Amino acid sequence: MSVAPVWTSTALAAVAELVRERTGLVFPATRRDSVEEAVARESRRLGLADLTSYRAVLEGGGAALDALVANLTIGETYFFREPSQLDVIRREVLPALARRAATDRPARAWSAACAGGEEAYTLAILLREGGLPNNSRVLGTDIARDRLAAARRGRYGRWSLRTLDPDAIDRYFARHGASFQIDPAIRAAAEFRYLNLAEDSYPASSTGIWGMDLILCRNVLIYFDRETVQRVATRLVSSLADDGWLFLGASDPPLADLVPCEVVVTGAGLAYRKPSPARLAARRSAVQPALAPRIQIAEMRPSPEPAPAPRSEPPAIRERVTAERIPVDDEEPARLYAARDFDDVVLAARRAREDGRDDVALAVLLVRSLANLGRLDEAGKECAAALDEHRQSAELLDQHALLLGEAQQVEEAAAAVKRALYLDRGMAVAHLALATLLSRLDDRAGASRSYRNAEALLAQLAPDATVPAADGEPAHRLLEIARAQRALLDGAAA
Repeated sequence: MSVAPVWTSTALAAVAELVRERTGLVFPATRRDSVEEAVARESRRLGLADLTSYRAVLEGGGAALDALVANLTIGETYFFREPSQLDVIRREVLPALARRAATDRPARAWSAACAGGEEAYTLAILLREGGLPNNSRVLGTDIARDRLAAARRGRYGRWSLRTLDPDAIDRYFARHGASFQIDPAIRAAAEFRYLNLAEDSYPASSTGIWGMDLILCRNVLIYFDRETVQRVATRLVSSLADDGWLFLGASDPPLADLVPCEVVVTGAGLAYRKPSPARLAARRSAVQPALAPRIQIAEMRPSPEPAPAPRSEPPAIRERVTAERIPVDDEEPARLYAARDFDDVVLAARRAREDGRDDVALAVLLVRSLANLGRLDEAGKECAAALDEHRQSAELLDQHALLLGEAQQVEEAAAAVKRALYLDRGMAVAHLALATLLSRLDDRAGASRSYRNAEALLAQLAPDATVPAADGEPAHRLLEIARAQRALLDGAAA
């Protein structure tokens, strides 16, 4: 166990404690000097020599806190980092995704804490080389706004490309003096968004993080305390689609004793999977024949500690569905959804529909749950059927737009969300969705205007007020995301 530092002043100790409370970052004694230098540097940048005043600014969160966190974490990376891990992805993950994509849906990958975008673009290149359809997508997220801005630009120095051979550089980059611009098609396959991993804003459609087939979150958990590691790991695994893969860095703590998941022993270290129901039933198999001898599956272990927001409604709907037909009470799907028990929501919603319930709220819960599980084809069919019955539902239209966007039907998605806003101009999440879609259509002026509309609506709400149709997100968090995204957009246009 690392020893906590003894800070040189009570003001510094107060700043460090605030950072720990807000982000889960912890600092060993060996990092005391570098942490104090970063705090002093950021305080001077804001013109605040008094650390008590600086802490007051940090209390407000926002860009000041994000900038400090970026200074306290290592953001340096490069293309095709950790090649042995990428080989496992090439050999085991991508072929399965390519087979499924022919009949199911595009692949979805997430580079969590993406820094300057090198890892996200590496994933985009891997998807293309692995034969995945052009509509497969990569999401990159980070808390550092300057890193996200650099990722969006997609221009790098030779040091970021140091592991690539000349042919790969010529294939995926255009030289501009001493810098290299990523190929436009690769750049278009990646999207970058602001996200604080320590917050509980995912998985959720409002953040675009749900149903991921592949997540890379490397050398991030090393900065967190154990409680934050467990919370973040739980959300990462929950953000996976059935049979999705999570890869961490070699220095990150193992997750087997923290969250329920399959532990996959590979030649490149441990990986983690969210098993589908079929795989869940067979998880006690010591070796999966299709992957032997390269990969072995360890037993899925339950968390020894209570998971966040434990379910309090016994027994689960999935345990009752095969028993006698007990009617599902009207509130059960909503309770299960609030607990993020999406599999149970699907079963409960379909049972409730069999019992004669057919309202728009139930339809929305069913569609959102299927989408959060990565079952986008089913979600799309349910959404289309629900819209036939509830044509005036702005929330269903907004969800329809999200699904169309994931299927890379961006223009159709923008049209759908505009119809949602015609029905409800006060729907902040629809303005956020439209901003994202217009940005993908390269309509930066329209996207910036939509972000401003969302900001205006969210600013009218109490900071902790739950935003309608936003998966329980508080107004202050979506407001911060909207402001960060608009700043990135306006910065890219400057």
